[in-house]
Amino acid sequence: MLMDEKTCNELDLESSVDWDVKTVTSALKQYLRSLPEPLMTYELHRDFIVPAKSGSPEARVNAIHFLVHKLPEKNKEMLDILVKHLTNVSNHSKQNLMTVANLGVVFGPTLMRPQEETVAAIMDLKFQNIVVEILIENHEKVAFFSSLLVVMSLAC
Repeated sequence: MLMDEKTCNELDLESSVDWDVKTVTSALKQYLRSLPEPLMTYELHRDFIVPAKSGSPEARVNAIHFLVHKLPEKNKEMLDILVKHLTNVSNHSKQNLMTVANLGVVFGPTLMRPQEETVAAIMDLKFQNIVVEILIENHEKVAFFSSLLVVMSLAC
């Protein structure tokens, strides 16, 4: 429904207070899946998976945050908005049952879909979920890390 431009232009979101959460989530996931490339890009897919498989929690977080900053600017902006929202959703998990792990399962394959569906890609599915979990659990560090990179680049 939202993908049709005519319908999209006629839609009054202000009066739609009764939108079903599942419908909105499905529309968001459909939009993200319809992108020519996932937000976390095919090019960086393998790089994101590697730290999710090993290392200390701190090293994993640092590696993933570093990779986020290698994403194209628009992807970073969209990912930041989405992860902020998912963090907010997870903060209400007692009411909505959407824990960080559940959100990883729902959004990992959408944000990090592989370029080719292979057996290896299926084996990496849980690591895609872990990457999304790390982003949600450490969203504040992503913002901080971004500021730190700016300060470090100005100092050089």
